[in-house]
Amino acid sequence: MRKTKLDAMRTRQLLIDTAIVEFARRGVSNTTLTDIADAAHVTRGAIYWHFSSKAELFNEIWKQQEEIKKTAYLNSDEHPEPLAQLREILKAPLKAVAVDPKSRALMEILYHKCEFTADMISEYEVKNSACFDKEILAKALKRCVESGQVSAAINIDVTIILLQSCINGIISDWLSQPDAFNLFALLEDLVDNMLKLLTTDNLKTTSFPPSLFAAI
Repeated sequence: MRKTKLDAMRTRQLLIDTAIVEFARRGVSNTTLTDIADAAHVTRGAIYWHFSSKAELFNEIWKQQEEIKKTAYLNSDEHPEPLAQLREILKAPLKAVAVDPKSRALMEILYHKCEFTADMISEYEVKNSACFDKEILAKALKRCVESGQVSAAINIDVTIILLQSCINGIISDWLSQPDAFNLFALLEDLVDNMLKLLTTDNLKTTSFPPSLFAAI
């Protein structure tokens, strides 16, 4: 029977979804295209028809996540409460990895099962596509400052680094020891404590002498 374009699209998506499972289980470097084809119950010819290399398949996985994220934040600027919007942005990657098996597998690949090579999308780009990017976070922070909910004294670029580091660290630690704490139960407290550092009532501006940073 002749395959239709729809059949080809379904096979391609099956291979992508299967690759996520196999990469998370075996590790990217220990998984071959043949392993993925076998797990998806398709021929080697079928997988090579869609993807010329493992790197191409790996990159396609994260390109899809970028499109999903763009759709999710399409109307984010219209949120009536800027601080609530920022809270939801920070909660989203934590909640996803806690409740969604596919998101957990993706994060397992990113943090523990991948060694990035020159022909693969960069780790920085992957983290942006999988969680949130600087542009989205910067817009949300600026809206919070303009509304007076976050102190105008913050440095937005530094704050983004701190928030992303917190999110990345929480996810990485939880994936390493998922029984150490209940991520889903604690995610709101975790995010609220991050935000307490930014709100006008709790932020204290401290001046550091230039000499403190001279050796850095």
